[in-house]
Amino acid sequence: MKHLTTVTLLLSMCLASVAWPQATAPTQPTKANTSIPHFRLNPGLSQTRRLLQRAGPVVPPASAPHDVIWIQCPPGAQGYGALCGNVAVPLDRKHAKQGTINIYFELYVHYGPGPAESAFLVNPGDPGLATSEVRDLVLGAFGTILDVHDILLIDDRGRGFSDTIVCADLQYGTEAFNPAVADCAAQLGNAASRYGTGDIGQDAEAVRAALGYDKVDYYGVAYGGSDVTAYATRFGDYLRSIVLDGPVGTPLLDKFGFVYGRWLAQALPRIVSLDCQHSPTCSADQPNPEAKFNELVQTVRHNPVEGDAHDSNGNLIHLQINEETLLSYVLTPINVSGTFVNYGEILAAADSLRRGDTGPLLRLGAEGYAPLDYANYGGPTQFSKGAGMATTCADMHAPWRWSDPVSERKNQLADAVAALPSRYFAPFSKEAMTAEDCLYWQKPTHSSPMAPPHPTYPSTPALVLTGDLDNIVPTEAVREVAALFPNSTLLPVSGAGHLSLFWSQCALNLALGFIETLQLGDTSCTKTPEIVWAAVGRFPLLAADARPAAIDPNGQNQIGLHERKVVTVAVATETDALQRSFIGNGNGVGLRAGTFSTDYGDGSVWTTTLTNCAFSKDITVNGTVTWNYYGALVADLAVSGSGTAGGTLHVEGTWQAPGPVGNFKISGTLGGKQVAVLVPEA
Repeated sequence: MKHLTTVTLLLSMCLASVAWPQATAPTQPTKANTSIPHFRLNPGLSQTRRLLQRAGPVVPPASAPHDVIWIQCPPGAQGYGALCGNVAVPLDRKHAKQGTINIYFELYVHYGPGPAESAFLVNPGDPGLATSEVRDLVLGAFGTILDVHDILLIDDRGRGFSDTIVCADLQYGTEAFNPAVADCAAQLGNAASRYGTGDIGQDAEAVRAALGYDKVDYYGVAYGGSDVTAYATRFGDYLRSIVLDGPVGTPLLDKFGFVYGRWLAQALPRIVSLDCQHSPTCSADQPNPEAKFNELVQTVRHNPVEGDAHDSNGNLIHLQINEETLLSYVLTPINVSGTFVNYGEILAAADSLRRGDTGPLLRLGAEGYAPLDYANYGGPTQFSKGAGMATTCADMHAPWRWSDPVSERKNQLADAVAALPSRYFAPFSKEAMTAEDCLYWQKPTHSSPMAPPHPTYPSTPALVLTGDLDNIVPTEAVREVAALFPNSTLLPVSGAGHLSLFWSQCALNLALGFIETLQLGDTSCTKTPEIVWAAVGRFPLLAADARPAAIDPNGQNQIGLHERKVVTVAVATETDALQRSFIGNGNGVGLRAGTFSTDYGDGSVWTTTLTNCAFSKDITVNGTVTWNYYGALVADLAVSGSGTAGGTLHVEGTWQAPGPVGNFKISGTLGGKQVAVLVPEA
């Protein structure tokens, strides 16, 4: 199988396996942990739990009829006093007598007096991901609305506790991907067509009707926007409000995502440029970021880069960076996007490549390396890969006939790609932007479409959020989805990635206020990044190639130009290790040499120990860095190597912290001379 981007990534990751950020301060990350470290939950899990505590037992809404099957909640929901149940719906609504499927829900009843104003529905996107799996995050983020709104979490059919699809070979990676996809479709038989969002939208309506709510508010993230679309175009009269966050919708289905691929191709140079321009370190060295990005794409298309590099966990990987792997491993993988490590380093890596230094680019590729063949997706009740394939393949407008064998489908896909204009995906080629995941799926009957023919979108008040650094469902695509909702407001959020509410407290507060009042307050806070993400202007081979630290006007600096460059390299060595600690397990390898190890403690304070780490070849750094969850950084470093007279440095400042970018203040001695210099914090 080819490891490609566009539809592969969108439909198999964000359309299929985006990891939601963690609900608390970060614990020790793994390669699959994309927690966003600075998000402050409002009001937070502990407060939500207290609000939901009651003297007596929670009882079902009086309006709920007896056809709801009430069941014991799983342990994770019991701590909140949830009500849990099933509603039986036809598996195939055109043949209702052929059997039913249970749709599982969790109901969190409001704590205020009187009946609920509405039920607040959430769908986290990610076909295959159980909504119940993200209950902590939802309750922590949206707990304030429980004063008058109930929160209703529904596991989509085939996911979570809603008759989970378990295709063992596909789920656990015991067979190659394409044969496992074909086997999963064969296992489901005619039911393989029954997991599209059209059916899912009708399931949500069945649960609403069973519980007797007159109105619902619907929050959809990523592919959850498809769920909202399916519901809104069929049952819009029941919607009180809509909040969409980086949503997928019907425009992204066209010709198997070709239009989406065009939007992604347009978005990536813009995103890389924005990330660099925010950073004083990157912007000083990269005056023409989009041109540099486009040049890199051309370079690896014609001259692929091959070699060995360590991933963020210190594993040595051999790989080749060509145009396809640049997309798949460097620019669009979820696992290196937690603090935009890939975007912040890609331009400097391109400069290094021009000088013959392949290390920085190969390292980015190794850190994003995640081949799909033989992937183990873990427990199916948390995430069912079979359900993810069943939904996305049912929804897609594929450029082939489902009745044809795979060999013919490949020809039809190739013909569709060939018919596109040559620069349709510029700066990328057509070959790099093609995907084939659903080629091996079967769609034996017509699926219920995401939106019915000639749909009517309701005039429900709708807030549509998009992170301007979102590389999964970029703003270019979100704009098209938002335009379908006649009473929508599109709100770009500066400095936010995918799932903008969880990058920006400002965006979260605006969404909470919108749900409560159906009005938007002052949105000016979305125009400035809450956090300026660290980026790299250059990867110096030697300290002499670095940008010098600035002299601290409030200190008594004695070191000259060269040792000020050494300070810049030393600071970059420590922040480089911290970046890898976000995307790895905390035990990694320095860019040029040495190792680092991070002790995450309880998640509130991290301590990183550097052992003979080298960011440039002639500077070696040892010491410790302490960084806390709110951004404060203190480091004590011993600096040596052929490129310096050597000495000790003390670094203080903030890193990855909310607010304007300041400077690290560095003191100490090098070569017996006093150090008093400044280096940008991002």
